[in-house]
Amino acid sequence: MISGRSITGILNLLNMNPIDWYSKLQPTVETATFGSKYVAALTPTDQILDLRLTLCYLGVAIDGPSFMFGDNESVVNTASVPHSKLHKRHNALSYHRTREAIAAGVTCFHHIVGTTNPADILSKHWGHLSIWEMLRPLLFWQGDPKATPTP
Repeated sequence: MISGRSITGILNLLNMNPIDWYSKLQPTVETATFGSKYVAALTPTDQILDLRLTLCYLGVAIDGPSFMFGDNESVVNTASVPHSKLHKRHNALSYHRTREAIAAGVTCFHHIVGTTNPADILSKHWGHLSIWEMLRPLLFWQGDPKATPTP
């Protein structure tokens, strides 16, 4: 409220396991949610590119794109359309970096409903009971280990 900057919350999962989280004030003040969400989309795009490169250096085979989820449907849709344009320079730079990763097949950007977005746990103040149902599957995944493919 004091600075007018939005908070970006990112949760990185690798094979359905949380491996990293990020929560920080954005470097710029945006006048609209649309611009704020585009600035927020730049950070996970860079993190995904970095993580994929690190995994390649470690000899891990990466099959297919990485998935990004955002709770603003208009940002997700415009990032997926190659001919859309933005007029603010700092938003355009975030847009083009995100769009480049999508066009290259490195990432896929999908819409997720805001009430089920686990990254919101990192960017808002919540009570334990209000987020536990969303947090529990991330921390205590239950499944059949035989169902996972063996190399």
